[in-house]
Amino acid sequence: MKSREGKTKFTRILNYRYFIYIGIIVALLQFWALKSFYEEQQIIKLPDDLFHSMVDYPLSELTLGYTPGSTGNPGETLADGDLVEDGTPASTGDPEIEGIGLSDIQKQIILRLLELIDEDISYGYEIFPDSGYPTNNVWISTDVISIVLRDAGFDLMELIYNDMSEHKEDYPMDIKGRNQAIKYIDFRDVFFQEQFFRRNALELPPEYKTGDPNNSVLWQPGDILYFQFDPDNPYKDLGGFVSPHTSEDGIPLIIMISAEFGGISEVNVLKEYDVVGHFRYPPPDID
Repeated sequence: MKSREGKTKFTRILNYRYFIYIGIIVALLQFWALKSFYEEQQIIKLPDDLFHSMVDYPLSELTLGYTPGSTGNPGETLADGDLVEDGTPASTGDPEIEGIGLSDIQKQIILRLLELIDEDISYGYEIFPDSGYPTNNVWISTDVISIVLRDAGFDLMELIYNDMSEHKEDYPMDIKGRNQAIKYIDFRDVFFQEQFFRRNALELPPEYKTGDPNNSVLWQPGDILYFQFDPDNPYKDLGGFVSPHTSEDGIPLIIMISAEFGGISEVNVLKEYDVVGHFRYPPPDID
């Protein structure tokens, strides 16, 4: 009896060991299977900076979906006050203006300028006694400035006439040989426009310094420029706007109209011409 009970007890112990061994083997097999599965999977890790902005916000930006077209050739002179000598257009594709604090007025001016480039406007001088502003598609350089600002809410015909009437001594009336302002003519004369902005706009440095870290602040799209070609003949000064586009060297292009270009064009002349006036209008504290 004792011998039989001993054998039964031994068999039970052996069976328990088998169960333990089988459990261990099954666990190892499962671990191996899981390990093999994960090693064979291609695990994609999201980059740490996926949602990190490249700039610090808040950000004021304007994206303009415009590709500048071709322009013309150099040289222009006209009695009413425009001269262009040489300009090489450059295309930089769709620009993105960001991080320079452009005002809504500046953006409006830029968008209007880019629209004008595609319009059928030719260079020429006519007088419009009834409207002052051109009522056709024949413009001079000062018309580009006055019409763009008018469309942004600033009537230069009224503003310049009122300022000239109240401050005659501050305007070069001797050039015209008279002492009374004429509303529908004077705001289109380049030397009167220049003087109005000297008195009422933010005046900025006339020299563009390549590589200056302050250029993005000092030279913003929509700034107004005047170029001088003959110090003894103010009629030959030329007006234009700083474009939102740049040359391949990063120099801002200029949007203006001239006889040789034939229409409103985007040209690379900032480093070629003598800048005698650089203004931002309206001044930042007005907008």
